[in-house]
Amino acid sequence: MFKKNRQKKNENTDLNIEKLEKKTSSEKRRTFLKGICFFIFLLLGVLLLVKIKTHVVSGDSMMPTLKNKDRILVVKGKEPSRYSLITFKPNKKTSDFFVKRVMGLPGDRIWLDENTVYLNYQMAETNPTPENELNLAGTELPDGTLKVRVSWNVAAKLQGMEKIPENQFFVLGDNRNNSTDSRQLGLVDTKQVEGVVSYRYYPLNALGSID
Repeated sequence: MFKKNRQKKNENTDLNIEKLEKKTSSEKRRTFLKGICFFIFLLLGVLLLVKIKTHVVSGDSMMPTLKNKDRILVVKGKEPSRYSLITFKPNKKTSDFFVKRVMGLPGDRIWLDENTVYLNYQMAETNPTPENELNLAGTELPDGTLKVRVSWNVAAKLQGMEKIPENQFFVLGDNRNNSTDSRQLGLVDTKQVEGVVSYRYYPLNALGSID
């Protein structure tokens, strides 16, 4: 009888040890999974800080695309394409960022008529750039030409150019009548560009990607 009790006791002890081992193993797995989840969230947080920036739109210069107090996500370091919305610093003296649309890319043809700038990206390389200060009527302009009046200061900087230089962009606000852009600031250098606007996350009824 004592042997049976001892045997039963040993069996219970072995069973308790097995349960303890299973519990310990389960706790280790949970701890490991928690560590993995924490690492993933930490990595995502770092990536967001490095690659993504948030901004609150101030003003109506990008109406109707962006409205005052819209909140946007910017992908930092992304190469702008034609018609991309970009954020950039207009100069080194300010901490503010502007958001505008890219209308002219490096290599686009450019010429002047006094303080009127003509931009064209469709002209073939073999076609000569129209002479600077040549007053052309709208019907005489090459297809795809954008005609923009700029400040005299900007016109002086653009004088003699036939193409937009490398790492330079011509930007405009969608609300042309209420926007400070390349017409007053001149070409925007790639060093000034923070990134490309990719998403609007507020207001909720306008949630979505930005074209």
